[in-house]
This record gives sequence, C-alpha cells and structure tokens, in this order.
Amino acid sequence: MIPNGYLMFEDESFLDSTVAKMNALRKSGQFCDVRLQVCGHELMAHRAVLACCSPYLFEIFNSDTDPHGVSHIKFEDLDPEAVEILLNYAYTAQLKADKERVREVYSAAKRLKMERVKQICGDYLLSKMDCQSAISFRSFASCMGDGRLLGKIDAYIQEHLLEISDQEDFLKLPRLKLEVMLEDNLSLPSNGKLYSKVMSWVQRSLWENGEHLERLMEEVY
Repeated sequence: MIPNGYLMFEDESFLDSTVAKMNALRKSGQFCDVRLQVCGHELMAHRAVLACCSPYLFEIFNSDTDPHGVSHIKFEDLDPEAVEILLNYAYTAQLKADKERVREVYSAAKRLKMERVKQICGDYLLSKMDCQSAISFRSFASCMGDGRLLGKIDAYIQEHLLEISDQEDFLKLPRLKLEVMLEDNLSLPSNGKLYSKVMSWVQRSLWENGEHLERLMEEVY
C-alpha cells in the first residue's frame, strides 16, 4: 500500500535508454576503464558492466591492485570478433553471431565463464548438426570439455550410426567405447556394411595411432 502523498513513478524506457547510451559510450571509448587486448586487437569497455556479465572478469577485477585505474587484460587464444560479440551482448542482452562464428563465440564464452551464452551457442550447434558434421561437432565438444554436448552428440551418433559410418570422418573418431555402438540392439555381424566400417576404424587406430586393442575397448571420452 502506497502512503498518502507518496510519489511513485517507474520510467519503463529508462533501462533500455541507459543501456543503449552505455553501449554508445563503450564504442566511442568514453569513460572506459578496461582495455581488452585480443590477439593484437584492442577492445574497450566498462569494468562494472563486464563484472556483472563475466564471473571470470569479476575475479580479475576483484583482485586488481589498482581498482581505480585502467585494467589491461590480454587474450592470445580468443577470436576478436567473438569477444566483440560478447561485449555487445553484455551491453544489450542481444546475442548476434554469424553461423560460422558460433564456435568462436562459444569458446570465448567458456573462457569468460558466461554460461548462459555458452549454452545458447551449444544448443544452436546441436540444432545445425547432421550426419556429415556430427563427428566434427563431437571433436569440438570434446576439446571444450562439454559433457552436456558430448552426451547429446553421442546419442545422435548412436542413433544415426549407419549413416555416419559412411562419412570419411567416421574413421577419425577417438577411442570411443565399442560397446556404445552395440547398444539399442544393434548387431554388427548382421550388418556387413557397418561391420566393415568399424573394422576399418579399429585398423586405423591400431596401425596409424599405435593403439593397443585393450585400450580401444576402454572409454576415454
């Protein structure tokens, strides 16, 4: 209940207007107190905004010996355009990335511990996955250490194993537990085509990678 004579007003346009102005300040370099050096490219921003969006950067700022100075942070392994996309997201809550750039945005979001963005990018990659790209997507998810993505990709590979075995990348699968391929009542000996593909995979692992047969039967990823 509002007391008599108490003024209460909510400006519904204030938040959007303020966010837009802050992003304009960032792009013009005004009042910025953070300089991100990304593979030779300099990106400027405001410490308070980044600290709210990135737990990784929050930890860095929180331990800064000069909290009132300009923070200089270097990234030698991130894509500058991907980081710019994340900066724009931090200021606008809008994530816009070309499909060719989504993996780089995912990698940058993982590094900055922006879990929501990482999940959105991962789900987008899953939505675009097909039999031709499944092995490549799995390699990416494995490198990123994303168990959630790996689980969904492995389920897809298992469901479409026969079609995926026709792809050249099938022979590049890591030491995947062979028993997984036998689930869902899939019988390799009764399917000569798939059996031949799996044997080619085993031979490649044995001869080219120097694997031992016992290790091939272990689940590594």
